[in-house]
Amino acid sequence: MQRNDVHGDGFVYCYDSLYSLLFYWGVITFRLHSQRDGGPKTTPWRVIYALGMRFGLILGFVAGVYIKLSDAQMSEAMFSHLTPLVKIIFSWESLSCIVTYIHYCMTLDGHRKRHIRLLVSMQSLDSRVSACFPHVRWRYKRTRSKYWYGTVGITVSYNLVSLALMLDTTRCSCGLASTILIACTYSWVTGSLGAMGFVHIGLMDYLRIRYRLLIKLLQQSYTAAYEDANTEQLHLNIGKLFEYAKCCSHLLSEMNAVCGAVAATGIFYDFTHMTCFVYVLCQKLLRFERLDTQYAFLTLHLVVHVYKVIITCTYGYLLHREKRNCLRLLSEYAVHFRQPKSVQTFIECFQHWRMHNNHVATIGNSFSCNVSMIYVVSRNECLFVQLLRSVEFQVFNGLVSYVIVLVQLLFQLQLKDRQQAYPLVIPQDVELIKPIGHTTHQNVPNN
Repeated sequence: MQRNDVHGDGFVYCYDSLYSLLFYWGVITFRLHSQRDGGPKTTPWRVIYALGMRFGLILGFVAGVYIKLSDAQMSEAMFSHLTPLVKIIFSWESLSCIVTYIHYCMTLDGHRKRHIRLLVSMQSLDSRVSACFPHVRWRYKRTRSKYWYGTVGITVSYNLVSLALMLDTTRCSCGLASTILIACTYSWVTGSLGAMGFVHIGLMDYLRIRYRLLIKLLQQSYTAAYEDANTEQLHLNIGKLFEYAKCCSHLLSEMNAVCGAVAATGIFYDFTHMTCFVYVLCQKLLRFERLDTQYAFLTLHLVVHVYKVIITCTYGYLLHREKRNCLRLLSEYAVHFRQPKSVQTFIECFQHWRMHNNHVATIGNSFSCNVSMIYVVSRNECLFVQLLRSVEFQVFNGLVSYVIVLVQLLFQLQLKDRQQAYPLVIPQDVELIKPIGHTTHQNVPNN
């Protein structure tokens, strides 16, 4: 059980690892600092570093692919074992990860000031709660362990699997330097996309815990109301809880404004990534190809993306549930006291505010982040895989039909050439009674 004064700023203590990872990968241009150090801030050198990191990652990936394509031996080793449709799939996946990374960076740069204000508000909330309720103890060590070890473990494992997958795909027997360049830049770009997704999860978890704390404090206050406690102090404390609930709702709306578009892009990339690689796995299984290391690399690579989608939807649902329970308890304020008339107007004002501030965690502008989104993503993925399979069947069927038509045309042309090159030989025991050829009006004798 840790207090805010033990580890400095509790928010920085818990989430600094995630934001440091985003900064070192060039996604954001600021660092987290405690309130005593001025809070989150950026400097010109940090902006230059982030821009240079972004340019270096994209240029490195494109340069590695260009080196592979420009050399005939490396290109043959990398692409000869892939079908045309799988080549298109890998090309689309590579393009989508670069476009998603650029959109991430541009969106977060556009919301940088708002993002910093959101983090400052989250940092100050715990101090305000601790000042009004001294008996509250923050379990920062548990939250830090969850996000520190989770960040390090998932990042290292994802990068290793990405490196192994790209080394296996690019056939590192030749062009080892370009292969390592492609593998490293690809793993860093896709890893940074996942890291921003886990930042969104961490912020939702932060608000979920605060709503749960408000529920516990409300339950204690309502219990004390039946024990002839200090009624004025209870009203004062419950009034503070109303303010904190409104503050959490405001933070939720700000979080949606900062992370909503980024989360939507990330979920779309996860959907694209899972669709492409699931299709590759299905193709290998349906063609009864031998089991190789690519099965394991593709499967492990998909696990992290599936885990991210499930955890995002789960924490969005849990946040909505805790907020709903908290606001329901606040609405029961007048029921637990003997003077409902004095608080009835206050409750009516709160209900009016609640009608106009029914914020939930969203993906994009309006799509709610809840468990049903898992079904939507998985259903669309299955439909898209079926579409790809039907497209592949139609492509191969069209190619076969085209080849058959070409063969028939070739035979007809060869037969015509033979007839023109070699005149028809009439046997000696055959008598011609009419001309050979088409009969027209010019050949018909006049009677």
